[in-house]
Amino acid sequence: MLFYLFSLGCKVNSYENDALRKSLLERGDEEANGPEEASLIVINTCSVTGKADQKSRQHIRKMRRLAPKAVIAVMGCYSELHADEALSMGADIVVGTSDRSKILGFVDSFRKDGKKIKDVEKNNRHEKYEEMGQMALSENARAYLKIQDGCDNFCSYCLIPFLRGNSRSRDKDETIAEAKRLSEAGYKELIISGIHIGMYGKDLGDGSYRLADLLKDILLACPKLKRLRISSLEESEIDDKFLDLLRDFPQIVDHLHLPLQSGSPTVLQRMKRHYDTPSFLLTLSKVRAIRPDIAITTDVIVGFPLESDKEWQETMDFCKKAKFSEIHVFPYSPREGTYSYTLKDTSPEVKEKRVHELLDLSNELRQAYEERFYGKKMEVLFEDFDERNSLCYGHTANYLLVKVASKRKLHGEILDVIYDKESAAD
Repeated sequence: MLFYLFSLGCKVNSYENDALRKSLLERGDEEANGPEEASLIVINTCSVTGKADQKSRQHIRKMRRLAPKAVIAVMGCYSELHADEALSMGADIVVGTSDRSKILGFVDSFRKDGKKIKDVEKNNRHEKYEEMGQMALSENARAYLKIQDGCDNFCSYCLIPFLRGNSRSRDKDETIAEAKRLSEAGYKELIISGIHIGMYGKDLGDGSYRLADLLKDILLACPKLKRLRISSLEESEIDDKFLDLLRDFPQIVDHLHLPLQSGSPTVLQRMKRHYDTPSFLLTLSKVRAIRPDIAITTDVIVGFPLESDKEWQETMDFCKKAKFSEIHVFPYSPREGTYSYTLKDTSPEVKEKRVHELLDLSNELRQAYEERFYGKKMEVLFEDFDERNSLCYGHTANYLLVKVASKRKLHGEILDVIYDKESAAD
């Protein structure tokens, strides 16, 4: 059977697709070059914003149009929320954010009797971590390592705790074993992934074994590993143990993604975020005292309900003071079922204006950060090869995108490159 996998959204979805790919290949199936030739298509969906919902719908319809006779299975956050809608648009099998490991059995069942399958958990706040098996087969130079699923934060704008369920941690031994397999398979960089990875370990045993303990054990178990990257971490979860890791283990890369969401104290309160702006700045200073050249990127939601001009200016001023190396900008998206949905939304015109203002600031901050490294020798992990133009692309440890001229594919190699205007590819 020829299969085609497609993923929308977060790194967790990419990890889950890789795990499913391994299972399909192990049973003798082959991966198709495109959906048109596939007899099985699996779409891993996203529902973090209204736009993500729209993209999920578009791709279900598109895949059905391109492959009218294929079995189409849909899983992930969108299908957890809109299972019947996914079926009506052409999906044959719909799984939410649980029981993804059952998909292959569902496919076999559907191929036998042709009956559509919907397996979505109505109450997912008591889930246990779903082990999808160890995998080490992605063609990427970097590998994802999922350690956690779900979220308990219930920020006022977010549906993810309802869609992904409660926070649950992967077994420590399973996690370290997969890290070792990936490292021994030749991966130079592992990306620690999850929905809320800072909550790792809270539900294991007495809750004393946490994220910093796991990362330390992974690094000790994988002496050949060159880089360990953390996909995203809340500022409030950077404790003394984590700061010690930054100090003692250079394998942890010079890049942290710390979601801010707003630089206004009053907006943060409406968002029900668990920190304030002074604590955020204090954490940044502690991190930079250990890693002066670290890249710190962030997320900001623009046009949150009731956001005044004063509150917006507070966010702009805070981002300048924080000196982020890049800001991921998201216009606020109303999500029915959340507290913020009951508040008066900001007008589309104001949102658009503020989005452009923040994007301009992000570009300025990014340029200033990049220029700090002009003329310096940087280690680059190469990931992509543009054969037509004889260019290889890769990232430095602090996540600067670099390009170099090359007649051969440098995939998976770490080489020294002088970073300058010519080699900068951002």
